[in-house]
Amino acid sequence: MVSYNFKIVNGIPQKSSIMKAPEIPKKKLEEIIQNMKEKTNTAPDEFEELDLSKFKTIDEQLKFLKKRDRVDTMYIM
Repeated sequence: MVSYNFKIVNGIPQKSSIMKAPEIPKKKLEEIIQNMKEKTNTAPDEFEELDLSKFKTIDEQLKFLKKRDRVDTMYIM
């Protein structure tokens, strides 16, 4: 799992940190997801799980997400 934070400075997104967790136990991942859903007030029907592990590169992942209209290209540089 990879995650990064960003903030908008003068209308330009700036990454503030990048984190990588090569392996996360399923139970811990479920806890993270539940916590995120609660903090963002995400309804069950708004949550979608996608398995991106079949893709070898981030570019392939982004291409797949763009086809499904699941990525905001405004913030991809």
